[in-house]
Amino acid sequence: MITHIRMKNFKSWKDSGEVKLAPLTGFFGTNSSGKSSLLQMLLLLKQTAERKDVEEVIFFGDESSYVNLGDFREVVHGHKLVVPLVFEFQCQLTHLRSLIKIPEDGSPWEQLMDQFAYESIIRVENGKSIMERLSYGHSLRGGAKIVWSEGRASFPSSTLSNNGEINIQLENCYGRVASGTTESVKVLQKYVSAFEELFSHVFYLGPTRAHPQRYYHWEGAHPKMIDQWGSGAIDSILSAGVRKLKSSNKEDAILIEDRISEWLQRMELAYTFRVIPTVSLDDRNYEVRIQKSPNSAEVTLADMGYGLADVLPMLIYFYYVDEGSTFILEQPGIHLHPMVQAQVADLLIEVVNERNLQILVESHSEHLLNRLQRRIAEEKIGVEKTALYFCRNNEGVSNIEHLKMDEFGNISNWPENFFGNEMGELFARAEAEMERRKKTEGE
Repeated sequence: MITHIRMKNFKSWKDSGEVKLAPLTGFFGTNSSGKSSLLQMLLLLKQTAERKDVEEVIFFGDESSYVNLGDFREVVHGHKLVVPLVFEFQCQLTHLRSLIKIPEDGSPWEQLMDQFAYESIIRVENGKSIMERLSYGHSLRGGAKIVWSEGRASFPSSTLSNNGEINIQLENCYGRVASGTTESVKVLQKYVSAFEELFSHVFYLGPTRAHPQRYYHWEGAHPKMIDQWGSGAIDSILSAGVRKLKSSNKEDAILIEDRISEWLQRMELAYTFRVIPTVSLDDRNYEVRIQKSPNSAEVTLADMGYGLADVLPMLIYFYYVDEGSTFILEQPGIHLHPMVQAQVADLLIEVVNERNLQILVESHSEHLLNRLQRRIAEEKIGVEKTALYFCRNNEGVSNIEHLKMDEFGNISNWPENFFGNEMGELFARAEAEMERRKKTEGE
């Protein structure tokens, strides 16, 4: 789980300050207030970690990336090339595993890590992005374990030779090196591997979904990666069906497909849901068949409203990804009516509690927030497992405010009229009605 993030000079953020993240974290705010940028920092680091061919220290993206941010000039605050980008985060690794590398002499070594902190400073020089400084540690506040700058890495807490300082050339912004098996490279590689491990369990589903299809082709693959449009959701549910994957690791867990059917019924989006092969079994094409009500005929997903196609990838992915993963959501339920928007909050709470997922969500939905507040009051989720923020943009500079919520779901500093002034609208309508009646009576 990512426990905090911070960015400086990134888009509209001059300095976000330390933004603490919880298992369920919500970002609210006006349009262009910087909400998306907070999440884009993580996506930028994720797509850099997944980049196989190292051409630059950070990969700003292309049309197929999670985010396509152009170049350094487009990203840096105020387009001022003289200031650096600063990215920082701290995390606890829920996917703890041995990180084993084999040196040239054949003797294995093993390093375990359950948490780490990261900070990078990137600037532009002669039109090219370069690393100015990289720091890793158990906690940066408690003293870095590795500090790299100007081609040299120092190990303040180590007992390495050369006074704990050596020459290392880095390939990217998180410390990947081309080769080397020295003790110092091993120490750095431990953090590099942990960085890649973390972001291999960070997933993203954007506000735009792939258009529902009449047929889906599946070659029998078992996807590990998830795209931001949800286009691989049907592959994932077919894979889960073949492997008989269950909705969680609990003993009473049911099959993923059955859990999805339960949610669709609960949301009143579908009575039955199933993925079946087409008439010709040789073409490896499948149909998503939906029955809206007990007495209605089955139709394909393409014949249903867009709301179902919007929520289905979210349901599938929440139960398909590994437990303990981090999931970034932008505007979930944007095509859903208010009742289902509220139930999305129940879905988020369930996967946080039952699957130990971390959810980072950007939303404008009043109904989602109201349901979350209600569930906190009902003790369905502890207030300590949530964090809510409101973002603003004042004259091109974003700032963030932590929303103070008590154990009963009350928010003491919610911005007035952000979701509109419902009572004001009612009074204004009543006043307009009275004025019209007076005019009618006077005629």
